[in-house]
Amino acid sequence: MSRTAPHLDYPGQYAGALDGEIPGEALTTNDRRVLVEALHARGYTDAQIATHTRWTTYTVARIRIELGLHTNTTTAPTRKRIC
Repeated sequence: MSRTAPHLDYPGQYAGALDGEIPGEALTTNDRRVLVEALHARGYTDAQIATHTRWTTYTVARIRIELGLHTNTTTAPTRKRIC
């Protein structure tokens, strides 16, 4: 069974946010939801998603709950950001 890719409003901005290069605030509401779902699927905790997207943990938790996702409790490995 194949799963279709989610619709993205602005794929370029989404890719930048997924890579941690641009803040999640640059995304549309739809693309933010897709981003949280993708990072959650990678095993990121709410705190890791917040750091990655430059959001608060409250914002991450709100979106995650809206998506019906459970809390990840194990810290996922993340890539080192060079700024």
